[in-house]
Amino acid sequence: MNLARHLKEERVDLHLDEAFPEDEPPTLETLAEYVCGLLELSDGIVNPTKLRNDLVNRERRQPTLLGHGVAMPHVRTLQARRLVMAVAVSRNGLPIETPDGVPLRLVIGLVGPTYDDKLYLQVYKRLSEKLADPGFVESIVAAEQEGEVVRALSSG
Repeated sequence: MNLARHLKEERVDLHLDEAFPEDEPPTLETLAEYVCGLLELSDGIVNPTKLRNDLVNRERRQPTLLGHGVAMPHVRTLQARRLVMAVAVSRNGLPIETPDGVPLRLVIGLVGPTYDDKLYLQVYKRLSEKLADPGFVESIVAAEQEGEVVRALSSG
């Protein structure tokens, strides 16, 4: 499965550290809002304000910190016309610890329509498999250009 078909370079941010200065560290909610800003760059989003509410509320109920310095805020919502992904990278690590104690360095936002469970679950599963490999996470965090992230998601 080619995950990159759901991600465009304009929805890849390799400078997440600059968005959250050290004196104003992010919370999971502000991070979800930031990822929504990237997701909203897609014409696959119907109502950006409602999408933000849906994703932030989902994060409040059950945070999506996975481990290996990765978070994957995701939600199925009527605000998505199709499956859309966004990626944000922190080279230094944000002061939000994942379950294994590693600072957060990679955030992958995923939204999809409520009526397309099959594709959503396939993409979620494939992403989870890739993210379980620390080498894959390192390759994304080390990317110098947005296209490298997209290509990494298209392989394997």
